[in-house]
Amino acid sequence: MSLESKIAKWFESRLGLKATVLRPVPEYSFNPFYWLGALTVIAFLMQAFTGLLMLIYYVPATDQAYSSTVYIIKTVPLGWLIETVHLYGAYAMILLASLHMFRGYFVSVQKKPREMMWVTGMLMGLVVLGFGLTGYLLPWTVVSKSATDVSIGMLSFLPAQIGSVLTFLLAGTGSNVAELSRFFDLHIVVLPAGLLVLLALKMYMFEVHGAAEPSTGPKPSKEVPWFPRVYLYFAMIGSVFVAAVLLASALFPVSLSAEFSPQAASGYVPQPEWYFLSLYQVLKFASFEGEGIYYALGGVTVILALFVLLPFIDRGTKRDAASRPFYTTIGLILIAELATLTVWGYFTPGQVIPDLQALVIIVGVALVIAIMTALTYRMRNKMRGLPIGKLGLRFMALPLRHRTITAMFVGLLVIGSVSMAGLVRSLAAGSIGFAAPFLNFIVLVSSFCFMARILRNLTLRQRGTLL
Repeated sequence: MSLESKIAKWFESRLGLKATVLRPVPEYSFNPFYWLGALTVIAFLMQAFTGLLMLIYYVPATDQAYSSTVYIIKTVPLGWLIETVHLYGAYAMILLASLHMFRGYFVSVQKKPREMMWVTGMLMGLVVLGFGLTGYLLPWTVVSKSATDVSIGMLSFLPAQIGSVLTFLLAGTGSNVAELSRFFDLHIVVLPAGLLVLLALKMYMFEVHGAAEPSTGPKPSKEVPWFPRVYLYFAMIGSVFVAAVLLASALFPVSLSAEFSPQAASGYVPQPEWYFLSLYQVLKFASFEGEGIYYALGGVTVILALFVLLPFIDRGTKRDAASRPFYTTIGLILIAELATLTVWGYFTPGQVIPDLQALVIIVGVALVIAIMTALTYRMRNKMRGLPIGKLGLRFMALPLRHRTITAMFVGLLVIGSVSMAGLVRSLAAGSIGFAAPFLNFIVLVSSFCFMARILRNLTLRQRGTLL
């Protein structure tokens, strides 16, 4: 027996690692995408550790919250690093939870018998967003306080029976003191307790059902016990993640904006953090101003409810994305819309978006993604049965073999790029008419369709050389 095996056996016998409740892991799960949820838990543990360190010095009072935060950053040894790791860890937690959800969506992990695992995971995602909302206020800067007031203000547009209760739960009596105290309690007590309960419930269901099988490819797989291989693998990817957060924190330390005061807030255009920016951008559409916000919040609530109840809506047995074009297209459109709204909102702080501009961008993004997805599925059906690996290698030589067609493709790419730039510039201007953005949009979509057609013809020509 090797020295490594002897050491592993010694730890196994002394620590009782064989008796762990963690079930063996299939070999196919040795893939970082299978561990996005686990990395989210690591991010949560980082938040708990750095948060406890900051609690030693942080004072949740409106006249001391900002000064105590400044004290942590400037006076406490490595306080700036602790504060920055806590901020970036929160960003990472939200991003990993989102990636975990969308990865599960596209490989259909919510299928029978894992329906309740999906519902529990979605509730955990809402709690994670709750962490982002409540923690953002605690430094008491003009940026965080103004953005939080915008978020709380949206609750007033809900039906009175719901909006008033939620406002009281979040902001208490409505004073600044009550608001900070309530957010502090939610952030360090209520939300962590809720997340731990949901995590325990999901881990129990995971022990019962195990990791979801791959949606494509061979299903049988050898199971690997947690000790030592899985422990080591988990430690490796977890270490890489923690190192990445520490590196980003060291290179780009946090900097606080000015302390909140009514005078400072009067000259600031409130913007929420990036994870709420897409929703805020929708609320800035002209049609959703005033009473129209009911329809915006109602639509967002319906979309969220459909995602939570997805296992009971998508009842089909097929799981791979290639066999579910409708759900795959919907998922890709949602990702594209979220990204577009987030970037768009970043560049248009405080601006009311004209309805025509909103319609062109929202419908345009959805239409482009739908066309791209349809062409991809059509191409896939035509190429089914081809030696893809060999085709991929030879495809690299196509631009040299068909120079005229390649030149046409490059020309169309230039035209499409210019049209996209013109579309973005005209829409950002806000006061432009309908003709210019519509023409740019038509040219952009047309050039993309022609480019896709050229790629298809090149591929089919190559197919003739392989068959």
